[in-house]
Amino acid sequence: MQAGPPPASSPPVAAQPSTVKGASATMTVAASDMRLVLTKARRAESAMVRQQVFLRYDVDRKVPDGADQRAAQCGWRLRAYLQRSICFSSMTGLLSCTDPSSDELPTGESGAADQGQDQAASPCDLNFPPAREARDRVIAAVKADAQARFDEDYALNVKPQLLASGVKITKPKS
Repeated sequence: MQAGPPPASSPPVAAQPSTVKGASATMTVAASDMRLVLTKARRAESAMVRQQVFLRYDVDRKVPDGADQRAAQCGWRLRAYLQRSICFSSMTGLLSCTDPSSDELPTGESGAADQGQDQAASPCDLNFPPAREARDRVIAAVKADAQARFDEDYALNVKPQLLASGVKITKPKS
């Protein structure tokens, strides 16, 4: 019995950079609590729409395989999310909230920069200067339109859901 031909060798794979997890953080950038009174069949209950925009911030160190460690780049990724939940207060004073729902916003930024020769002076962490500057830009952009996003989210996602249940919505007088 004769052996078959040797298996074909795979084409060489281009070296991919090694990524070392750096640091991650989540931070609330803006928040809103909108109080409502829901009425149906002469019964009323208090509700609160809780919304927040939070930022997910990741920083990683990337070194091309086989390269000198001094060739490291520090990469960052910032993503903003709008999260909402609707809370209800019962006559007994108990509070219950829906599970939070989050939607990624288009506001975000990714990038990378050389870490530099002196990695001790410029560690690849949440305070890496180019990543920190990107974080500050994204925070400023998110804060600038947070209320408009909350209003839009209420009009498109919350109000239709409540009205579909047959309630009348009013905002309490302060």
